[in-house]
Amino acid sequence: MDRDTAQQLSSLTGDFYRRVGESFSRTRGSAWPGWTRILDFLHPDQDGRMEVLDLACGNLRFERELFKCVPAAQAWAVDSCDELAQTDDARIRYQHLDLAELLLEEGIALASLEAPPCDAAVCLAFMHHLPLPEQRARLLELLVRMVRPDGIVAVSFWQFAHDERLLGKARAATEAARMRYDLSGLGSDDYLMGWQDEGDAFRFCHHFPDSEIDALLKDVASYARVMDRYRADGASGDLNQYAILEVR
Repeated sequence: MDRDTAQQLSSLTGDFYRRVGESFSRTRGSAWPGWTRILDFLHPDQDGRMEVLDLACGNLRFERELFKCVPAAQAWAVDSCDELAQTDDARIRYQHLDLAELLLEEGIALASLEAPPCDAAVCLAFMHHLPLPEQRARLLELLVRMVRPDGIVAVSFWQFAHDERLLGKARAATEAARMRYDLSGLGSDDYLMGWQDEGDAFRFCHHFPDSEIDALLKDVASYARVMDRYRADGASGDLNQYAILEVR
């Protein structure tokens, strides 16, 4: 996939969330089962405090779960959809950044972040929106570099092709999108997905084969070791694959 196609797909995804974000958010109000193990790895200091970075925070539902477990935590939340991240909680510091755009160039995203090095960093339900392999690799490296030694990184990889119903919807939406846009650069695991009855709202979604996750984790192996890797979520219990890393 070339850069122009990647930017087009990211633009479609951004427009999707600005257009249907409110209704989408209403279906994403509670924690996913897979988050329980992430929270188990987060250990505040003796005063009950810790700093957590959440890249692509969406509607801040991870923060709500975090504060249940660690009430004195400080969250640094980053996203480009400001409408979903509205909050008056003083424990959350929000920064508007278009991560997909910044990750097109090496080092730009790191230089743009206002957050300090944290005790933990998470990125949940976002990696699949990045069209280019180098963007995904840079995102994982960014998470690792934003965490102090002995801190935790947690990331999820969507594997929606495990579900025939979701895969069928993805194929249908991709064909509908092809009627409107030049999508000749899509790879075999690349799709567009729609939303409810919005016939012209599309978001880019990449299915992660295990081999691709293996390669991404290998790229940061000299900086972080895998502490846990597991599948969870969805009726089948395997729609997301999670990796929890300890930074060296």
